[in-house]
Amino acid sequence: MVAINLNRLARQLQDLREKFNQPEAFRAELHRFLSFYHQYSRRKHEDSIPKSFMRQYDLPVQIVPQLELSLRQIAQKETEQSFTLIEELWKDEYFEARDLACYILGQQAESQTERVVSLIENWLSEPQDRAVVASIFEKACVGLLEYAPHQFSELTKNLLASKELRQQGYGLMALSIYLPKANHNDLPGIYGMVRPFIAHSDLQLQSRLSELVRELAKQSPGEVAYLLKEVLADTEGAEIEQRLRSYLDFFEPRYAQSIQDAIKNHAKR
Repeated sequence: MVAINLNRLARQLQDLREKFNQPEAFRAELHRFLSFYHQYSRRKHEDSIPKSFMRQYDLPVQIVPQLELSLRQIAQKETEQSFTLIEELWKDEYFEARDLACYILGQQAESQTERVVSLIENWLSEPQDRAVVASIFEKACVGLLEYAPHQFSELTKNLLASKELRQQGYGLMALSIYLPKANHNDLPGIYGMVRPFIAHSDLQLQSRLSELVRELAKQSPGEVAYLLKEVLADTEGAEIEQRLRSYLDFFEPRYAQSIQDAIKNHAKR
């Protein structure tokens, strides 16, 4: 980990907090701050795969968490100023600015649930950089998961019900974010949402669907194996057999064998 002068970092973060209610000044100060720590990074662009296709800074790993922590209290306290700043940061061409906008939005969920959901829906209605989408779910949605899980569930259902593949993919991502926080009573609802995609889904969604099935199988392998066999029994064609074969490695041998046997029987129909 790169050594950082903590006293200087504290002063820089204080300068940012003092400009929180001045969106344009904050944005300019943010870039000065990020540019300063860009030089500290030991990572090399040519040796790493960028997580974003937007312009971005190479930063020591401790900088963004310290930045977020320093702004948490003021973001929770200054609601209207937060939404104004979020709008300003979202205009920016750098990933870190939009990532911070997502974090600040996530701090508003307890008191401003409807506004948070509305803004997330607006962001997801447009094509977004892959890393920005991850930030939306991992940072902007975190407050919804904690304070308004029903609204997050409705947001997820609406995305999955969309006719657009991009929106459906976002819905599968939302389920993946929700899953670690779900309890056992939530699983039937999640199974109900994912079942149609296991039966019939576009090739473009297979990677995200596979990741979701893998995580579901970790939580409740017996129930997920049963779900897959139910979907298989209700679905015609060889495509579903091929899809389920790709999931076999997610299960311990006894469950994998039961799915394999069901696939063999399905192929004989």
